Order: sequence, then C-alpha cells, then structure tokens
Amino acid sequence: MMRTLVPILVAVVLAFLLGIAAMNIFARTQVQRTEDDSTVLVEQIRKVSKLVTVEGDVYELFNRKQTRDVTFYLPLPATMSFDKQASVQVTGKVLVGYDLAQMDVTVDDATKTITLANLPEPEILAIDHQVVYKNLDESWFNSFTARDYSELNKAAKDRLRAKALESDLLDRARAEGNAVLETIGFLAAGAGYELVLSLPTGSRTLGDF
Repeated sequence: MMRTLVPILVAVVLAFLLGIAAMNIFARTQVQRTEDDSTVLVEQIRKVSKLVTVEGDVYELFNRKQTRDVTFYLPLPATMSFDKQASVQVTGKVLVGYDLAQMDVTVDDATKTITLANLPEPEILAIDHQVVYKNLDESWFNSFTARDYSELNKAAKDRLRAKALESDLLDRARAEGNAVLETIGFLAAGAGYELVLSLPTGSRTLGDF
C-alpha cells in the first residue's frame, strides 16, 4: 500500500511544480494591457470676440455727502443731523471698440465676395479704474460701512463711464473701426475677393463710402 502511494505523491508534486513553472513562463511572455477609464470634465468657455480701437485715460474727483436725521426723546422729541462725507479720486482706462460676437461673416467662393452683416456700433468694452479715498469724514450715528465703500466704488466707475460717453471716444472708435474695415477690404482684394457690408440701408462695398 505504501509503495503504491509514493509514486502517486511524487506524480502530484511534479505536476504541481510543472504547473507553477508553466505559469511563470506564461506570465513572462504575456502582454499586459492597462486601460484607465477616466471622465474628462470640459469647461465650456464662451468665446468673446472684441476689437478695441481706442483707449482713453479718464480722471474724476467727486465729493459725496450723506445726512442722517436721528430723533432723540429726552424726554421731548428732538431731531439731530449727523453727516458723513467722502472725497474720492478715481482714475481709469476706458477701452472702446466693437463686440464682434454677433457679427456674421459669409464667404461666397462663386461670387468671390466676403459679406459682413450685423455690424455692431462702438461701445465701452471695459473700464479699468482705481479709487483713492482722499478724505473720509464721519460722525456719531452715521459712520462708513462696507456697503458705503462698495457704493462709492460703483459710483466712481459709473462717473467714469458717463464722462467717457460725453467725450469723443465713441466717434474716434468709429473712425478707427472704419479704418479697420478698409484694411480688411484691401486684404480681401489681395486674395481676389470683394468685401461687402450688409447694412440696414442696403449692401455696400467699401468703394461706396
């Protein structure tokens, strides 16, 4: 019985060893592929096409005064006024030009024309401003708060915008815009195309101006 079991055990051990050896050989020769499954989050960015044709430096100094009436009862009602005022200096750079996001460009190879439609009007594109508080005078029951500073900053920017609109910046921007169109027309002509402007009053070429 013992002699019969020995060959069987030897055979089992040899088969086990051969199996391990075969697995090692297979592991060395096999090609391993690794795939990473990842989700890519793409942030959608709105494309803004803006053409700055004129920039102007604007300076403004303004004062703001605010009065607060407080009624005391000691014991008869008595109203007292408390003032706070600020002197604000604001300087800024105003960028004027065109927002081309709504402009349509059509190229017709058959007629060799490039048509620009929905041409925008010049506008203020951006205001980069700095605020310096030259003087802040407050009193009891009427002091400056964080909201006051925010309102002063907004008022300073609004005053710069109003001053820019009163100036000739828009007219200068329009003149520069026409010069840009002429340059585009020359480039189109060099390529064998004609630039056509689609206006509410009808289509025109640069030669019509």
